[in-house]
Order: sequence, then structure tokens, then C-alpha cells
Amino acid sequence: MNPSAAFPDTTASDRRARLLLAVLFLISVVMAFITKGTYDSGDSVKHYLFAHYAFQYPLNYFDSWAKPLFTLLSSGPAQAGFIGMKLFQCMVVAVSAWCAYVIARALRLPAPELAVLFCYAAPDYFLIQFSGLTEPLFGLILVASVALAMTGRPGWSAALISFLPFVRSEGFILIGIWVVYLAWERQWRYLPLVVLGYVLFSAAGAIVLGELGWVFGHNPYATVSVYGHGDWPHFVASLPGLLGWVLSVLVAVGGVCMLRDCLRPARRREPLFVAELLLVYGSATVFIAAHTIFWAKGLFNSFGLTRVLDVTTPLFALVALRGLTNLALLGRSPLARRRIQIGFAVAVVLFLFTGARNAFRWKRDFTVPPDQLVVDQAAAWLRQTGDLAARPMAYEFPYVSVATGNDPFTARTHPGITLNNNSQVESLPVGTLLIWDDWFARTEGRVQLATMRADAHFRELWQTAMPRHPEHPERDTTRIVIFERVR
Repeated sequence: MNPSAAFPDTTASDRRARLLLAVLFLISVVMAFITKGTYDSGDSVKHYLFAHYAFQYPLNYFDSWAKPLFTLLSSGPAQAGFIGMKLFQCMVVAVSAWCAYVIARALRLPAPELAVLFCYAAPDYFLIQFSGLTEPLFGLILVASVALAMTGRPGWSAALISFLPFVRSEGFILIGIWVVYLAWERQWRYLPLVVLGYVLFSAAGAIVLGELGWVFGHNPYATVSVYGHGDWPHFVASLPGLLGWVLSVLVAVGGVCMLRDCLRPARRREPLFVAELLLVYGSATVFIAAHTIFWAKGLFNSFGLTRVLDVTTPLFALVALRGLTNLALLGRSPLARRRIQIGFAVAVVLFLFTGARNAFRWKRDFTVPPDQLVVDQAAAWLRQTGDLAARPMAYEFPYVSVATGNDPFTARTHPGITLNNNSQVESLPVGTLLIWDDWFARTEGRVQLATMRADAHFRELWQTAMPRHPEHPERDTTRIVIFERVR
């Protein structure tokens, strides 16, 4: 039996969905101005810098690490500063939530507007709106491609999904799912469209860079990761931390119900069953499986960052809604089923404010993190010295560029920090400020504080530190030390 048949109202309410989306989008925009952090201090800021300086350095649009399509679409908003990037991400998340609703409506799931709520109620997905990261845009292209396929536009779906690798490299893997889906549905004439994005970006690179094969030739990810490897269950075990416990329960129920439905011939004959199975459940499963393998085997510079799973949140919103639909069937009457739906919807929202580790915590999630506070303090001290704008600055911490206004894309203003041999030390002009921090300088630049203090080429000018985790000051600190090249 189709679960929607057990509910009194199977007609999707566009009006309710639009109202809910408008309210949640407004909350996101307000929080974009209130939130002082950038989600993380590394890649989030670095992607923003590539977009912000793209008008000045057009080759940023062809940087494989920065991701060409992401830089292209975000560079305009990024001219307004990091708030422009945040507002861009808020719009991306809003459109993604709407696409999830469109899919839920196409699947005739009861209360499809809850797909919008479930997107916003995933704690980490809500927070990642206030970053410069690529995950939200990747998720948008993925869920929009699914929506196009489920609304009878397989050609547009294939064309759109072809651009996915130019937001995140895992897109090459997910394109394979579309190849399987189009072949299964015998939509042979649309198969060539899955390489459209590659053809267009390759042609553009051939013109600008003079290199037709630049997409793979400039691959920034080493086959063997420099970050080591981790445990096989890492990403699956991290899902509750991204989705929250209530949504995770609904997702688990939805996944089990899909496995059950695969054994039911009547369910398999439904028009959109294959699309739901492959494009929704298949995409989420393959994405998580790929990152599980990368991290467990130490491949492609995987660092085990669980935030990458945020790209699947709009799809998991649909899985959760499928799970809620089946749980609501436990009600003996239409009224009881509706109460179950409302009860879980309320629980999903209330969980965000329980103070649980995977819920919202104001100081942790919405204020300036300690590692950025110490950089702000360093920038304030540097401004007091007068000639900040004229001094070359060597650093690895991307936020230093934001705090000081230093241009990170030219060696004149931002020489490299790696100091593994004398020739690299001597390449730094006398007067260069070297800003050492205890994470990026050590892990990315391989520069140790003891080495700097023992090097007669440099003089220590200033330092500051504070607990990295204010609630646990005994654990460790985040530190900034400023050196000057003196001879």
C-alpha cells in the first residue's frame, strides 16, 4: 500500500511550504548578520578569499582546489565581504530546501512541506550556511538534479549533474549514479549530457590556460593522504552529530522502510520508485561510502572531516520524511496520524535547543572562535605599528588575510611561510612579518615555534594566546606569535 493513501490529505500545500520557507530563510538571514564566526577558520575562509579576489585575479576561477563553479557563482556576493558569502549560502540552502519539497511532492509524501523544515532543522546544515564552504552548493546541485529527474526532465537533470565535480570532486562519483539511472530508464539520448560540464570547463581551460586536460592535470589531491587514515565507522557514526538525534531516528526508519519496499513488487512498480531508490538513497549511500573508504584507506587527502556529509542533508530530509510517514501509519485514525507527524516535527525543532553536544550552543556555534580572536588581537596590534599595509606578511592561517586585509594571492604581499631550508628563509625580504600560529603554521607550513625562536634571521615581536576550548581551558591553547625578518 502506498503510505500516502492512509492520510486524509495527500495534496501538497505550496502555500504552507512557501510560508515555512520564507520564515526559515528570514531567520537564516538575520542569523547571518548576528553570527560572528565563519563555521571553520580554514577552508571556509580560504574559499571565501578565492571568491573575493577572483575579480582581481581571474585565474582563481580555474583553481582546482577552490572549485571553478563555486568560485564563479560566489565571487559576486563575496565582493561584499564575508557577509556577502553568508547571504549567498543562505539563498543556496533555501533553494535546496525548496527542491527537497518539490521531490517530496512528486513522491506524494504526506505533509511534504516538512522536507523544508527538516533541512533547516539539521544542526550542522543550518550552521554551514554561515561559511564559505562548497558543501551547500554541492548539495543544491545534487538535490536540484534529483528534483528535475522526478518532475519529468531527465535531460535537464543530466546536464545539471554534469557540473557537480566543479563544486566538489566527489561529483565525478555521483555522475555514475545518473548514468545507471538513465540507462535503467532507457533514456539513452540524455546520457551524453552527463559530460557537458566537463566539456565546457575543459574548453574554457584550454582557451585560458592553454591546457585541454587541466581538470585532471591540476588535481590538488594526493592519492595517498598526508593526513593519515581513520576508522571505518567514522562517517556513519558521525551522522547523528550532523542531523541531530530526532532526525537521525527518522532517517534510520526511512532507510529500513526502503529496504523493505525493495522486496515488495507493488512498491517497485510505482513510477518514481527507481528514481527515489537510486537518486535519493543511492546518492547518499554512495557519497558516504566513498568518504568512508577514502578516510579508512588514507586516500585523496581525506582528513575525516564529517562536515562533507552536509551535502546529503536535503536528501536525508526526504529519507526522514519517508520514515515519519511510515511511523505515522501506526496511528489508528487520520487524527492520530496527524498528531504523530506534528509531534515529531515539534521534537525535531525542540532538539536544537536542548543543549546537547549535537544541538545548538550559542558560544560555540555563533560567536567568534578563539583562534580567530587571537588573530584579531594580532591584527589590532599590527595596525598600531603603523605600516601594516606596506609590510609583506608570511602566514598559513587564512583568517590572517581577512583580519589584516593582506592580499594572499601575490608573493609581494604574501610570501610563502615554509622555511625548511636556507634558500627559502633568504627569499623572505628583510622586514617581512611572519605570523606563526599553532595549527596551520605547524600542519601546513611545517614550521615549529622552537625553530623560529632559534633562527637568528627572525626577531620575536609579539604574542598572545587563549584557551582553544573556553569551557575546558586545561586542554590546549590557540596561539599567535609575530616575528620579523631582520637579516
